[in-house]
Amino acid sequence: MTLRRASRATVLCTAAVAALSLTGGAALADGGKGREIDTRADYTPGEEFQPLASSSPCNGEPSGKQAKPFVLPAGYGQQVLAEEGEGGSTDLWDMNTQNESGKDAGRYVYRTHEVGAGSAVGGGSQVTVTDLKTGVTKILAQRSDWERFDGIVWSPWGTLIAAEETRAQNGKDPQVPQAVGGLVYEYFVDPQHPDRLLPSREPITPGDGTTDTVQDGVRARPAVGAKSHEGMRFDGRGFFYGISESTGSQPGLSGAIFRFTPDSTKRNERTLAFGQLQAYDSPNGHDGQGSWITLDPTRTQVDADKEAEDVGANEYERPEDVETGVSTGKDANNGGHTLYVAMTGTDEVLALDLSRSEAPFGYHYVSTGAHLGAPTAPANAPALEFDSPDNLALDGKGNLAITEDPGGVPPAKMKGDDIWIAAPPASDDGDGESEARLPASAVERFASIKDCIAEPTGIYFAMAGTERFIKKDLKGLVTDETLFVNRQHAGQTSPIDQLIAINPHDDDDEGADDDGEEDEG
Repeated sequence: MTLRRASRATVLCTAAVAALSLTGGAALADGGKGREIDTRADYTPGEEFQPLASSSPCNGEPSGKQAKPFVLPAGYGQQVLAEEGEGGSTDLWDMNTQNESGKDAGRYVYRTHEVGAGSAVGGGSQVTVTDLKTGVTKILAQRSDWERFDGIVWSPWGTLIAAEETRAQNGKDPQVPQAVGGLVYEYFVDPQHPDRLLPSREPITPGDGTTDTVQDGVRARPAVGAKSHEGMRFDGRGFFYGISESTGSQPGLSGAIFRFTPDSTKRNERTLAFGQLQAYDSPNGHDGQGSWITLDPTRTQVDADKEAEDVGANEYERPEDVETGVSTGKDANNGGHTLYVAMTGTDEVLALDLSRSEAPFGYHYVSTGAHLGAPTAPANAPALEFDSPDNLALDGKGNLAITEDPGGVPPAKMKGDDIWIAAPPASDDGDGESEARLPASAVERFASIKDCIAEPTGIYFAMAGTERFIKKDLKGLVTDETLFVNRQHAGQTSPIDQLIAINPHDDDDEGADDDGEEDEG
């Protein structure tokens, strides 16, 4: 069913979920430790897998469900679950998430598509959804003014949140005319049918920065800031974190790390309609003891990136994804109160200790050594191998998976992009958690993509309970230990983007396939 409105483009299917109150969502307060959705995945390097010695050569890989896009360690298999074109899905498969709460939690995988506004390859960005029980993929929502959708996250109150990665909109949202940069959108998923939208559940909230008065199940959230959004995550206290994917050394850009504090409604429910946006700042401009600088809400709805620069917030070189322990993974550092931020431009993952919510402390978690803004950064990743970290995901043991996106194409590019695993530091008292703000104890290559035009995107560890929904022919190939990942920008041998499930397997798993390094030429 297609819904149309005068001045807005198309919204396909439709969504809303009743918001959980902050008190009702108090299970988040432990920073994500021991919750029912936590993945059972354990990708500890040296214990659960032997690291790959090198990246994949540029062999390419065809499309089709039988494809094996990655070189993997022995003991791991992979299965293509969905491909570009299925259900009307367009190109550029980016971030993934599951329905982390509510009915059939874990049954659906949602993703963003990073196409441009009014693009010839699909008519604007999409959010699509794959049903793991039926294998069917379809469009959840699409509009011609949406562009470069990237980050996606399931909210604590049971809605989907997706955002645009653009510094200057080409397709302006007519209901948010003040915005220069990309916007955040909230999708109100039907509680009984999470692969649909429920328009009647969308609250119309006058004064929220949008002139939208029509319930269609999707609402812009300009209070979160107009900027180049990518990674987004909540923490256990209900704060909402993100970045601006920009180069802070350039005028007018900050590449800042942001925190949004949602307001509560009269029913004590959290909402992104109203709140306060802030940016991280520290004396040395990069890490260490810092604070959250409050930003002007009128200016952030126009250009939050420039506002962060104007107030003197820390500036970074292309931050990308962020991760906390309040999705499916466990945070083994700082009592479960850590924000991890991938910095593509400086080959590092910065960690912010959020134990004291108003006094964040930044430190190097993964780094190749000294770089812009941090001349004394310690090195725990190989400088000539670990290149342009992009997406992040925590497993059930606190290991941080990290994808690369160095760009380039063959013949100049001679090796595939990798997925790395950063193991947490040794615990202080044997409980598996560290309070010492230490860097990762090991950073090892886990997987490498064979298509050297493509990049791995959207890494996300399957939540507990996922495997109960899996189709019979995929039993053992998708489990509660699965790492979901996309093959984005596919181009070598095939141009078809794909969703892949990587999974450790036992020898007796039916249909299990081992695509270990030793099998690759």
